[in-house]
Amino acid sequence: MSLTSQKIEKRSIKDHSSNDALDLVAFLSAGLGKAKVLPLRPQDEALLKGVDSFCFGPDGSRKAWSIGEGPLVVLVHGYSGRGVQMATLARHLASKGFQCLFFDAGGHGESQPEKIGFSTFIRDTRDFFIHIKTPVYALIGHSAGALAMMRARELYGISAEKYAIISAPLFPYVPLESMRATGAPEESIGYMKAVLSDQFEMSWSSLVGGEAFVVETDKALLAIYDTEDPMVRHTDAEVLAGIWPKATVVKTSGYGHNRILQAEETLAAVAGFVNL
Repeated sequence: MSLTSQKIEKRSIKDHSSNDALDLVAFLSAGLGKAKVLPLRPQDEALLKGVDSFCFGPDGSRKAWSIGEGPLVVLVHGYSGRGVQMATLARHLASKGFQCLFFDAGGHGESQPEKIGFSTFIRDTRDFFIHIKTPVYALIGHSAGALAMMRARELYGISAEKYAIISAPLFPYVPLESMRATGAPEESIGYMKAVLSDQFEMSWSSLVGGEAFVVETDKALLAIYDTEDPMVRHTDAEVLAGIWPKATVVKTSGYGHNRILQAEETLAAVAGFVNL
């Protein structure tokens, strides 16, 4: 057998052998693609009582709600969450003279069950803006939903007069840290970075640099983080304040990642911000 033939044979064997790191990414990304749907609790049902609902998106597959009258405020929930998590804040802002809209992203809550990703939130935010056909005064998001909605601006040309983010990671490092916690090798982490970059349609270095939060120099940004959040680094707020000229940072303590949405400090900070 010639040397060339040996190289071809070795390459053929390598190409058909298993890649443990890539197989692990396929397994973990499949898990990432499914939301752990939160149950609708009695207190959640009470928050939705008397709130108008409607559908939007592909074949009307997304459920949404509207409360109040006035300038339009859109609220986006986070990964494995549901729209009702934003209902306390929506009701509070509605009492201040705003019309607040929130929705269940695809694969979440009452929307169509399907494989999800950060791209789900990006496209759903786009589709929601297309559906409502009304200028949005404030765009507010939580966690991964906030990161995704901010990326949707540059990708699809959507905008608001003001932006508020609550517990938003600077880039999608949370799934990577979850992988590392399970003992995933760094090779598989590299593959997952490529998967996430594809969902955001930008390079990993751009994501890490905070470019999903591309600055609109004439717009204000409110960033609210809890110092005891076990998932998202509260220091991301300072990084964003360093790249967004009109950023206001608010820090809470003791609420963690989700309860911050109902915290009195959050309600007051967001109400004050949109009323400026």
